[in-house]
Amino acid sequence: MLGWIEPQLVKYHLDASERTGIYMAGAILEATAIQLSTAQAKITYLGEQTKPIATVVFSTEGYGVEINRFLKVQTSPEPYMNDGLPYTKYFTVTSEEFHRILSAVKPVVVKREDYQGRDFLSFSVTRETDTGIEGQEFRIGPRAGKEFYEKLIAALAPENHLGRELLTKQFVNVLPQ
Repeated sequence: MLGWIEPQLVKYHLDASERTGIYMAGAILEATAIQLSTAQAKITYLGEQTKPIATVVFSTEGYGVEINRFLKVQTSPEPYMNDGLPYTKYFTVTSEEFHRILSAVKPVVVKREDYQGRDFLSFSVTRETDTGIEGQEFRIGPRAGKEFYEKLIAALAPENHLGRELLTKQFVNVLPQ
């Protein structure tokens, strides 16, 4: 099934003892395309919902997703409610595409919105290094959500139809027009 995580590509360990690694705030946004050859990212909707909104995960081509790595950098030591759903969506990008994505969304994810209430989106990015895992979770408020999705989708390669489709669907579910 296109767009669904293939079980053989994903390992999901909820054991808190696996929450070790290197936390490099901001450094992940400065990674080069070559350094992003072992990268993965996850976009999870954290807001109120009347139906589950699938988490979208993408990784660099040839690099299988390991969902447990996000637990090393995200605020919560447990997976977010939507992360464990059986229909989490998955696609791949080239390392150059990943670099464009991070460059495009950097202005949105590094600023904090001044709003009351819960965080709206979680954008977690990790990459494997020689010494462990580098990454960070970025929280995005509701006012910055539209800009985040627009920049993210625009940074995808024109031929990445699956990525565009999955992110657009999540965007519409999160921010109905």
